[in-house]
Amino acid sequence: MTKSSPLSSLVNRPPNGNIELTLTIPWGEIQKAYESAVLEAVTETELPGFRKGKAPRKLVEAKLDKTHTLNHALQHLLPKAYTHAADKHTLKPILYPQIKIVSGKEGEDWVFLATTCEAPKIKLGPLNKDLEQLVKTSEIHIADLLIEEEANHRLASLAENITRLGMTIDTYLKTKRLTAESLKSQLAQDARRDLTIEFILQEVQRTQKLEDRPQTLDYLQKLV
Repeated sequence: MTKSSPLSSLVNRPPNGNIELTLTIPWGEIQKAYESAVLEAVTETELPGFRKGKAPRKLVEAKLDKTHTLNHALQHLLPKAYTHAADKHTLKPILYPQIKIVSGKEGEDWVFLATTCEAPKIKLGPLNKDLEQLVKTSEIHIADLLIEEEANHRLASLAENITRLGMTIDTYLKTKRLTAESLKSQLAQDARRDLTIEFILQEVQRTQKLEDRPQTLDYLQKLV
């Protein structure tokens, strides 16, 4: 068994605007989290002949699904590791991370990849009442992950509405002459456009010290 190393993290910023955090969790911490999960199961389990929480640990643990118990342990451990890494690298994430395991062998430190993003940095173009022109002249790069999340949210909402109408997704796609891929592409384009407008409006509101979105739109409309 390898000796546990301190919790460590590396940050990577790919060109797509996402933020990738590589989290290395010592095997010792994995063991502690697993032990806590087992003890929690012991206190909540009721076996024949024993009152709840009084069954011997060996009997309870023998009935546990180790993979499920380990996943339960990681649900407590990973958020702490992620928060620690985000603070260490002074990140300001705006999305809950997508986390996947990179390596996880018993007796070795485990490695996870957490993908998230921050609000885009914006360089506003000349302010004028033409919002489309303002969008064209402003510099903004929205992370792919944020666009993906928004597009998925719209797809889920669309699917729910289609179901309420008594249609299937396949019927809807045929009616609109779309494929699943073209629909996702369309939703992603719409999400990028709308997010771009919203972030630019937020930046105008911030720089001009305006109270809210309606006041920001009113401010722009009054410009020459």
